[in-house]
Amino acid sequence: MLNLLIRVQLPDRPGALGAVASRIGSVGADVVSIDILQRSGGIVVDELGVVLAGDHLVKLLRDEILEVDGVTVESMRPVEGPLPDRYAELLDVATDLFKHAPSGGLLEQLVLRVRRSLSATYVAVLRTEGATVVASEGALPDHGELVALASRAAAPGSDPAGRDHLAVGTDADPAAAQAPVSAAVAMVHSGLVLVVGRTDPVLRTRELQWISIIAELADHGWLEPA
Repeated sequence: MLNLLIRVQLPDRPGALGAVASRIGSVGADVVSIDILQRSGGIVVDELGVVLAGDHLVKLLRDEILEVDGVTVESMRPVEGPLPDRYAELLDVATDLFKHAPSGGLLEQLVLRVRRSLSATYVAVLRTEGATVVASEGALPDHGELVALASRAAAPGSDPAGRDHLAVGTDADPAAAQAPVSAAVAMVHSGLVLVVGRTDPVLRTRELQWISIIAELADHGWLEPA
């Protein structure tokens, strides 16, 4: 059996998702989870957790989904182990962060868990003052790009609750071309900024909200090492 995360863009109209599910079922696959990642401009971006009999059926499954009028496939990603449960994962990450807070290892755990949960290209935490990287996972972009993202998140007038998302590309338009996307969230109490980048698939609204929640939790739980 093969577990897949299939991200689709479909028209925001009654029956569209049902038609996609029907096509998935036509190849003997089973939809076991649905996440609505974004809705705007008459387009919905959904991520479907699908169990398929084997990888030999992946192309057929994709072709069947594309038979639904107005539907495009943004990505199809195999998943090792069980398909993710975003709500349970959020609680698990939050619990893990607070377990590491007293030991001073929270920031290292933060970048590790965020990168793993989002399959991100990189995750970094920067100190607002001095723009130095204090924790990171993955291959970071040019330091100047990181500093620019962090500076925008920490600029006066940004959301003090830590929900200022900075996306490169087309987050407002789900139907727009794919492009690398980064998000930066200010951790105002600790004077830090969390920066996340992922090349494909692009970060969507619900994922940006997830990043904000995790950053805010880490912001309140982090202790400056002695």
